[in-house]
Amino acid sequence: MIAAGQEIGRQARRTPVVEVFEKTREAVVNIAATQIVERKAQYNWFDELFGWPGQRKIQRYKRTSLGSGFVIHPEGYVVTNAHVISYARTQKVIFVDKTEYEAERVAVDEKHDLAVLKIKDRRTFPAIKLGTSSDLMIGETVIAIGNPLGYHHTVTTGIISATDRTL
Repeated sequence: MIAAGQEIGRQARRTPVVEVFEKTREAVVNIAATQIVERKAQYNWFDELFGWPGQRKIQRYKRTSLGSGFVIHPEGYVVTNAHVISYARTQKVIFVDKTEYEAERVAVDEKHDLAVLKIKDRRTFPAIKLGTSSDLMIGETVIAIGNPLGYHHTVTTGIISATDRTL
């Protein structure tokens, strides 16, 4: 239980970063992308001696990569980085409450490292409203919320150091 004095202290510490995090936290997701990797098994003299000489077996295994994303539309459209899903056979979107949904690719832009996924479910999802970058100011605070290495809701801040640059 929080005492009245403690609550007043918490309100005084409430920053724009805290408010943005609280408004967006439900729409920030983890992306688990699974690919099937195939490779020839390494040479094994035992198999060569007792198996089929000169033929190596194909090994198949699953590899999962993790990345961040966020829901941009209540129908389940999610933005993530293209490199997170580039070689994946399947993608799952995982919310902070650990609910998981299969997702399909809608669009991938390798040049800008962006991808859009669509969650394969008909429910309504919490979404982040996209803003515009046309009025950014140098020195303005920016906030990044993500899930690096599967750690939910990592928050960091920075500042706009330049605008109108082509990289």
